[in-house]
Amino acid sequence: MSEANKLVSYEKRIRDIAPEIGIDPRTLTRESLTLNQEGLLNDVVIVNKELVFRFPKTDYALKQSKVEARILRLVQHHLTLQIPAPIYESDDCLAYRLIPGEALRRDLLLRLPESDQQAIADQLAQFLKELHNVPVDKADFEIPPADALMKYEGWLRVYERIRKKVIPLLLPHLRDWIREHFESYLADENNFEYVLKLVDTDIPPYHILFDRQRKSINGVIDFGCAGLGDPALDFGVLIYNYGESFVTRLYRVYPEAVSFLKRARFYASAQEVRWLLTGIEKNDPRWFAVHVGGAKDWEF
Repeated sequence: MSEANKLVSYEKRIRDIAPEIGIDPRTLTRESLTLNQEGLLNDVVIVNKELVFRFPKTDYALKQSKVEARILRLVQHHLTLQIPAPIYESDDCLAYRLIPGEALRRDLLLRLPESDQQAIADQLAQFLKELHNVPVDKADFEIPPADALMKYEGWLRVYERIRKKVIPLLLPHLRDWIREHFESYLADENNFEYVLKLVDTDIPPYHILFDRQRKSINGVIDFGCAGLGDPALDFGVLIYNYGESFVTRLYRVYPEAVSFLKRARFYASAQEVRWLLTGIEKNDPRWFAVHVGGAKDWEF
């Protein structure tokens, strides 16, 4: 379906929903609707620069959207930073009020004064500390495993696929690096022992909404991969995107995170290779580019 036809279809659906959530349908014009199809799982329509309507692209995305809405409601009153607060939910749509801001790119972050970088690190640390300490035993539904959650056996299976499908495509020095990275870590099953926490697992720069004037984070969006998992996964994503030299700033507010730094480093280094594997297996080149520009800044 063309972009124009999609927008017509979504406009009709939003008009149907509008009275239920207090929107005057007369305010909806083609000029007031912005369609974003760049997401891997959802199309997004922004209405009047105020409301976000997400439409799943696949059956998997539809199932995840339902789980995400329940998780958002569970964590809503435990987090200091703004997160999406669903105002409408159905089989084909999730809607919430827009949280303003732009992607917190690494280059923008590192150009800020030291004091502002630390303030942003404190915000992220507080967010993760609060998220990881949400009382999951109080949930009135079964929280699923996080999308990125894999125990030891899962990582063994993934590495075997990487060994067969990714490594043969790489230059010799990269083959050696991947073998050493995975095999040295997989040699000790104890590396995969941890206490399950509520985790996000998907906190790239475009999910962290930055206010450039205030030099602070307005909120965090997209909890579609959230669930029970290893809290080190969240730090691994931040290390991959912002570098360990920045992430160490988070320990001022979240000192407990130092204890799972080794796992976070492993996840950070493995992330790019897993995206390559996904692109190969899905025969979809978008996965090869989805996280280009990682920080490549962490210790071993």
